[in-house]
Amino acid sequence: MFREDPVWTWNGEPRTPGPTVCVDIDGVLADASHRQFFLDYHDWDSFFMAVGDDPVLEPQAAALGLFDADHVIALVTSRPQWVSDLTAQWLLRHRLRWDILIMRSNGDYRRAPQVKTAAVVQLRTAGFDPVLAFDDDARNVAAYDRLGIPCVYIHSGYHPAD
Repeated sequence: MFREDPVWTWNGEPRTPGPTVCVDIDGVLADASHRQFFLDYHDWDSFFMAVGDDPVLEPQAAALGLFDADHVIALVTSRPQWVSDLTAQWLLRHRLRWDILIMRSNGDYRRAPQVKTAAVVQLRTAGFDPVLAFDDDARNVAAYDRLGIPCVYIHSGYHPAD
């Protein structure tokens, strides 16, 4: 059955709500340039199946360690849930800091800004306070802005507006 709400996966035990940083994965933490060509053919399955081969983008990965321990790191991605295991393995292999992985539900074909807006609504409903975001898509940056969340734009070159 289709579910519009993004799906949460915790890294260990669930965190107590508090200040939360929303971080995109592709183009922000993961260098997905080696798989962009799949999108020329609209081959989304192959694009997502290759997520485990992404190099990490070290500057942004290092930035995660700059936040106080009381800040919750929410990885808010448009990746579909069916690649959650590959994503979690990649995060573990690169030893990235994260608390919640929020992914698009399988079968959800909404645009990324809609998915990320729904994730923020979920976070806020659960008592979390998104205070900052990092994203590489200007449409998502605008969505965070509409939600009153400052967003750091990371230029990946993947999106037409880049």
